[in-house]
Amino acid sequence: MLIKYMKVAFIYNDIYRNSVFGKNHPITDKRISNVYDLAKIINFKNVIYHESSIASVEQLSLFHEKDYINALYEAEKKQEVSLEKQKKYNIGTISNPIFPEMYKRHAIATGSLLLGADLIINNTYNYIFSPGSGAHHGKKNKASGFCYFNDIATCILYLKKNNIKKIVYFDMDAHYGDGVMEYFKSRTDILTISIHQNNLWPRTGDYFYGDNAISIPVEEGFGDTEFKDVFEKRIEVKIKNFKPEIAILQMGADCLLDDHMSKLCLTNNSMRYTIKKFKGLLKKIIVLGGGGYNPWVTLRAWIYNLATLANENSKLSLNSEAKNFLKNITWKNNPKQNWIERITDLPNIFGDQ
Repeated sequence: MLIKYMKVAFIYNDIYRNSVFGKNHPITDKRISNVYDLAKIINFKNVIYHESSIASVEQLSLFHEKDYINALYEAEKKQEVSLEKQKKYNIGTISNPIFPEMYKRHAIATGSLLLGADLIINNTYNYIFSPGSGAHHGKKNKASGFCYFNDIATCILYLKKNNIKKIVYFDMDAHYGDGVMEYFKSRTDILTISIHQNNLWPRTGDYFYGDNAISIPVEEGFGDTEFKDVFEKRIEVKIKNFKPEIAILQMGADCLLDDHMSKLCLTNNSMRYTIKKFKGLLKKIIVLGGGGYNPWVTLRAWIYNLATLANENSKLSLNSEAKNFLKNITWKNNPKQNWIERITDLPNIFGDQ
């Protein structure tokens, strides 16, 4: 089969449409299905949609301990958890609540990345887009920071099991990607990179800059100019020298201006810049979601990421149907006018990067 060089596999499952963490939880309703729906309205020509299936217990066990997997399954089934298991596994908490799809949703997010990995391993696609994945805080035996299963770590181990020699993981979520970074930081065959706000939870991402693990905590107000400087002077050369076969990009939108969960000031152009840079450095890329708690900021950023991956930025001049879709999103705050009229943020310091 010929590789679909110019095509992007958008991996999606409709579980995201009606699955909610809870009325007061920071993760907004329909934030993943909104990406799917708006992409369909925009009608990208280079995007092919694939439905993900749920990861098996065996697949989840590549990273997670089986007693934890079973505890999550039972908590979903019973819709309750004992105090002992709540403390042991960090589930049934304000951050990681019990809800009807708590196991299935996150096992599907893992299954999405494993499907994406297979599509790359089998030389079907070079580019994968899985906005429902990106749970970078999850630990082997406990939930953490809204992340129940660590789909990223599981995917990396799956790729290694399938003889991928070198993988680069890049994380620009506002929060330190501790679940991935700490697990792999001693590996010489996996390059992990996290740029994050220094005083945000989990507050464990102290500065370190090694051969294969780069953690760069940044100050509040960190913006596009500083991001470009850090990437070009301190990160790009590391990736070039490492020569990875596959890149996994965690594009948490909480690093962007107007997301209330951080005080970083990046525009969504920084994400386009990052994807373009990686496309110039290697052939196979998996782009994820992650954090993102303003529904318009998150949706626009991830649609922009998809357009960049698919080389279809010309499709981003929104028609009335697309604008109405953005306008009809409801949240606790009203949108700024530019959030419902265009995808890209202004100004763009990157030019046509």
